[in-house]
Amino acid sequence: MKQHRWAILFVMAALLILAKGPVKADVLDKSMKIGGTTVHYKVVLPKNYDASKAYPGVLGFGGGPQTTSVVDNVIARNFRDEAEKCGYIVVVPIETRPSGN
Repeated sequence: MKQHRWAILFVMAALLILAKGPVKADVLDKSMKIGGTTVHYKVVLPKNYDASKAYPGVLGFGGGPQTTSVVDNVIARNFRDEAEKCGYIVVVPIETRPSGN
């Protein structure tokens, strides 16, 4: 009876893992202070990214302003799939404006 319960739990766990679908490229929100200015950007890492390996990199831009919504859309439409397919790291800057401008 105990073995039966463990088998059911194992099958349920496997189904949950499979239901999530294939592993997607990670998209990270980052910022860095450069010369007194904080630069915000998103980084798309290829699936199964290994920090000890070297990867080709791409600096990406969407059309129009580099607002967060534009950057998110261009990553979703273009760069995320390509990063997965080609194994590239993609960096896309985000335009930020100080309050009141």
